[in-house]
Amino acid sequence: MTAQRGGERGSDGRRPGGGLAGIATLTMPAWARSWGAIVALALVLTMFGPYGTFLSMDGAARTVFWCTSALGVAAMSRLIHMLLRRWPVAAAWPAWRRRGVSSLIASLPATVMIAQLFGLLSNVPVGRLGFWHTWPQVAVASLVFAVILGRRDVPEPQAPVPATPPSVPVSDAAPDAVVAFLSRACPRLAGARLLALAAEDHYLRIHTDQGDELVLKRLRDAIAELGEDRGAQVHRSFWVARDAVAAVTVRGQTAQLRLVNDEIVPVSRTALPRLRAAGWLTDA
Repeated sequence: MTAQRGGERGSDGRRPGGGLAGIATLTMPAWARSWGAIVALALVLTMFGPYGTFLSMDGAARTVFWCTSALGVAAMSRLIHMLLRRWPVAAAWPAWRRRGVSSLIASLPATVMIAQLFGLLSNVPVGRLGFWHTWPQVAVASLVFAVILGRRDVPEPQAPVPATPPSVPVSDAAPDAVVAFLSRACPRLAGARLLALAAEDHYLRIHTDQGDELVLKRLRDAIAELGEDRGAQVHRSFWVARDAVAAVTVRGQTAQLRLVNDEIVPVSRTALPRLRAAGWLTDA
């Protein structure tokens, strides 16, 4: 947790709002904000005790029930979302579709967990909490948690950095352009190595070897700032740094790139000839 002066600009280029913006702004890691929001929501539900939990449980049991349920549903949804991002077909989906599918899948085992937990902590028999009566509510909650946690993707383990292939030179000005871009877009990653950019709705997720950051920025604007020497747009939703590619897989008219952090990025059919001509697929 760090304190930053309010006079500095945020990652989207605007000053933080509020009457105390000129004094100091308290910043927290993205994971702490996301999971903290889920815990806060669970405590609010504990206080009000919806769905019969206020009458069927005491305060301690309600706290255990709602915190366990919220964190359990969120963890299941997040795990499935991460697995979908590793599947090349789902990796090409818009972020909202991956979150929706992961929420739907996670809600099935989560409903079973909640029904068992409700029967264990309340005076209501387990069989009274019907699966299909409870499932729609769990599915909605899973979607809410997926949106909250979707603001930050967990960084993958880092792999050794390969040498830049001599067939694709990187200009001397490219590193300076990357440093300038990261300094403007997300200052906390200014000294990191840029790996890829991914468009998520109206936001841009910046992947580096020191983690990632979600900022309010368009992918095409970011590509214009970086120039053409450092990397290429391999899909309508992805830009990849050339020296971040660890392996290339081509199957007919489809291809995918594995980055040095094991992230899988799909290559669109329209980009395939352009990348092949630029020498990106020579090792495939």
